[in-house]
Amino acid sequence: MIESWHLRPKSFFEHPNRRRLTMVDNPEANSVPDARFDALALTEFATQLLKAAGLPLDRASVVASIFVEADLLGYSTHGVARLDSNLQWLQKGETRVSGDPHVLVNGGSVEVWDARFLPGPWVTMTAVRKACLSAQEFGVCSISIRRAQHIACLAAYLQEATDKGLMILLSVTTPSEAVVAPYGSVDRVFSCNPLSIGIPTAGDPILIDTTTAMSAQGPLFRSYELHRTLPAHSVISRDGVFTDDPAEFVERGGAILPTGGPEQGYKGYGLCLFTEALAALAGAGRMDTSGEGEANSVFVQVFDPSRFGGRDVFQGQMSHLADLCRRGQPWPGGEAVRVPGDRALADKRRQAVEGVKIRASILTKLSYWSNKFSIEMPGKVN
Repeated sequence: MIESWHLRPKSFFEHPNRRRLTMVDNPEANSVPDARFDALALTEFATQLLKAAGLPLDRASVVASIFVEADLLGYSTHGVARLDSNLQWLQKGETRVSGDPHVLVNGGSVEVWDARFLPGPWVTMTAVRKACLSAQEFGVCSISIRRAQHIACLAAYLQEATDKGLMILLSVTTPSEAVVAPYGSVDRVFSCNPLSIGIPTAGDPILIDTTTAMSAQGPLFRSYELHRTLPAHSVISRDGVFTDDPAEFVERGGAILPTGGPEQGYKGYGLCLFTEALAALAGAGRMDTSGEGEANSVFVQVFDPSRFGGRDVFQGQMSHLADLCRRGQPWPGGEAVRVPGDRALADKRRQAVEGVKIRASILTKLSYWSNKFSIEMPGKVN
């Protein structure tokens, strides 16, 4: 008998025109309005859907909480929107629901895991919590993971560390996915390779969530589906033309540019190589992962400032630096200067009161799963 985790999940983005491959083909999709939901009720609803699809309750609750946290922080493309694909993977046996990651290396402050297609958010949160404990013992802990299912929004994990006064670095690659070109090329080589860093201060943490590419795929496909251009020339066509048209990527095989774009993309190119190297520390990379779909290679590193120059000193320094930035004179006609995380945390506080906004297209898919599993949708917040 072949265990289900040996199956290789197909990439959510592998089709040249993804908007024709949604789980739900509902002619009334455009008539469903956006809505807001209480965060706890939405988390419970998502948990029950994942449980009904076969995920044990304790793991389902972690995955659901990560999705809702992403929406609270304003990262809607990687929040509850990811439920549809995750439920499909569970239904098809492409996500392994039981067992633990296989620990390949256990060196105290250094570990290597093979997740073997366990749910990405559960695997990553498990790794973050383990790294936090080990960092408090050793000062630094690094965990490199291969073959985790898609881990969703990186920013959603950061406060697990920063709330403890720890600094965290989190990066991800998708080794079998090629959508980003090296600087100077038109060929697709890299995935979008997000990079996220959480830095504790005496007040709100600094939450950096970025990507080594000019656009993550979620916003790019959303622009395509809404027939909008991208905010910058983020794509290079097969014949070498820089463009803000997402259809050049979705329909005609163009590549996403590395961060920095046409003029300074060599900077993002270097970060692409760096994040690929972090992923390769797990012993797997683009040489040997063909056919593994959206399986992620994840690198987690946590630092305990108290084992360096002192936690209070570190937080004081970072608080002072953040304040210097916020007090900076804005550009003429511009808004007040923010520190990474300011906008996301403001969104989180606002939506905790007003309700989490879920887009109409996502609600249509949630309604499908609600009906399929006979699990009532949560009530809307007025």
